Amino acid sequence: MKKSVSIMLLMSLLFTMFASVGHAAAPPPPKLMLDGKQLASDVPPKIENGSTLVPLAILSEGLGYEVEWEQSAKKVTVKKDSTVIELVIGEAMIKVNDVIMETTTKPKLIDSRTMVPVRLVGELLGLTFEWDGTERVVYMYSAPPESTEPSTPDEQADGSENPDSEQSLPAGYITGITMNEQSVITIAHTDVQKPNEPLLLESPKRLVFDFPNTAFLPPMKGETVVQVSDNPLLTYYKYAQFSADPLVARLVIQIGDNTGYVLSETEGAYQIALMPASEVPVPETPAETPEEPTAVYDVVIDAGHGAKDPGAFSKSLNRWEKEFNLSAALALKAALEKDKRIRVHMTRSDDTFLELADRIKFAENVKADLFISIHANSYDNTSVSGSETYYYREDSKPLADFLHKYVVKGTGLRDRSVRKAAYKVIKETTMPAVLIEAGYLSNSGDAKALYDKSVQERFAAEVANGIKGYLKLK
Repeated sequence: MKKSVSIMLLMSLLFTMFASVGHAAAPPPPKLMLDGKQLASDVPPKIENGSTLVPLAILSEGLGYEVEWEQSAKKVTVKKDSTVIELVIGEAMIKVNDVIMETTTKPKLIDSRTMVPVRLVGELLGLTFEWDGTERVVYMYSAPPESTEPSTPDEQADGSENPDSEQSLPAGYITGITMNEQSVITIAHTDVQKPNEPLLLESPKRLVFDFPNTAFLPPMKGETVVQVSDNPLLTYYKYAQFSADPLVARLVIQIGDNTGYVLSETEGAYQIALMPASEVPVPETPAETPEEPTAVYDVVIDAGHGAKDPGAFSKSLNRWEKEFNLSAALALKAALEKDKRIRVHMTRSDDTFLELADRIKFAENVKADLFISIHANSYDNTSVSGSETYYYREDSKPLADFLHKYVVKGTGLRDRSVRKAAYKVIKETTMPAVLIEAGYLSNSGDAKALYDKSVQERFAAEVANGIKGYLKLK
């Protein structure tokens, strides 16, 4: 599982500031203003890839953030309240409270000074920004500036509430909305709840999807409209922060008279596949597994990803994560079934695709006592290595703490500890549930171990021992 939030609108997060074209003289560096006061620096800000890079000292001295610098790793850590941001010189990936994000502008060294994108860091820590292109000034505010413009309600997408209001706190963020050539609209997100059935409006015909308790990252003012030509399925789609209290993000799609859709979900994204209404498949309800009177405990083993969703990729071995997940899950199934007091249920036993919601429903239908999801990780820094065990709900933490030592013993890799993360399959199940990241496929050493059959057998045997120990089966 690539622990990376793909942020398709992040370029708008990095404030667009293009230098003038066609003049011989280079434009002056931009000035930085915080709440009406200019911030001074011995190294001037630099505009690169549409983003303003500023010296690290401005963050600590001018903005009052706690900043740490690790020379050996060339890593910058910026802290404010409960938010922690980690950036590495020369790398496009940043970490925000253990969530990996991708940026178009890499932190870098200029004149022996560490330069970081000020808008990216500032907005993640609560600042708002305005850009005066004529005077080349970046205005930063510790509180949103008051607007003198009246609100303009739109019954389709843009609500009458001020999207900058802080009356509600978001539970999740939409980070990008795009459409591909197959008329599939993808909503990239972090921790956003699945929308209910959409509202259908007529004259013209529109689908309206509301995402409760959700904000856009970066924050939006007004609405974004994407016109679509020569497509019988839709004319346009548009999105906006519909309401600030309650907090609602809205997506509106103007569709044709005979357009249908299928809403599906993968890790970190929702997909709305538009198609002729006659081609919309009828959903099938998975049959409940019949009870077996000899079983005492029901354990669901979830082999992550599958089929069209291959997961992370090992460049060194040219293999996909879904292969390891299934092989390790089948080995764990065989190890557990040696004990007749355990009944094993597999969310998938071959290279098939199953929606996250269906994996959860499957576990609930069989009334599982435990839910174990198996994955392998990936990261741009190929030196990152080791095994992690994740939980989300507090009733799952004892299982994660108990099982993790068996995971590490089974893989033989570095111990990267027990961690908390809001992965859907361990967040929305109701039984104790953990997600195992056995190792990093981006690391050649980890990948070689994970695809070794003897290591997989050892991993399965140790995790089975851990499960039996947690269930107090001797």
